[in-house]
Amino acid sequence: MTLTVFQSAPLDRPEWIDRCMASVRNWAALQGWSYQFIGDEIFDLVAPDLRVKLQDRTPILADLARLELMQQHLDREGGQALWIDADSLVLNPGWSPTFDSPASFGQEFWVQDNVDSTGWRHYQSPHNAFMSFSARSPVLSFLRYAATNLLERVDIDNLAPQFVGPKLLKALHNLCPFTLHEQAGALSPVLAIELATEPGAAVEYYRDKGGPILSVVNLCRSLVGSQVSTASISDLIEQPQRLLALSSR
Repeated sequence: MTLTVFQSAPLDRPEWIDRCMASVRNWAALQGWSYQFIGDEIFDLVAPDLRVKLQDRTPILADLARLELMQQHLDREGGQALWIDADSLVLNPGWSPTFDSPASFGQEFWVQDNVDSTGWRHYQSPHNAFMSFSARSPVLSFLRYAATNLLERVDIDNLAPQFVGPKLLKALHNLCPFTLHEQAGALSPVLAIELATEPGAAVEYYRDKGGPILSVVNLCRSLVGSQVSTASISDLIEQPQRLLALSSR
């Protein structure tokens, strides 16, 4: 089976994104996979009317564009396509996931403190920062159809950025479960802050609740600078062994 890894990022990206992408390129090379990078031209793959409608909603536009990119590639080349967000860091380059279903996604174990002060809680949901599709996957075709149909009909001004990404995947997963890779997760801000300084209550909660050992972790660029500092993320990339604290039982 031929597998191609896809990533995309704008030119004006922070330096820590480049280090994340380097970890993915190295992983792909080690696994014997092809690697392709595409810049902002990825948005040209979206139909012009939707591109205009979503011009001020880049995260939503990007979610749609990646589906178009993978569909066009698979129609031409066949094989398997794997998308990994540019803000994802490979922690275990020896991890070789099994892609034996028409579609699979990452799964986040998202830890946060309740706003009503009732303590910690976590959410386990599929996410599209890590997703794979095989040629002629019915899931990819349906996701493209569903996302396009929804975006053509709705008023986008008040939509969450995750509308046709994680939110759509979660709704569909509840009806018809997907194959999920818990090793490809996401790091919530409270975990990132503790891991960059000193493991505390959030990390302890993650361990106690059986949070997975991560091989690939999405560092959630949209939250960097607002909920977690760039310095904290840079420290974690420079010292990825800090993330091993999550798996210390």
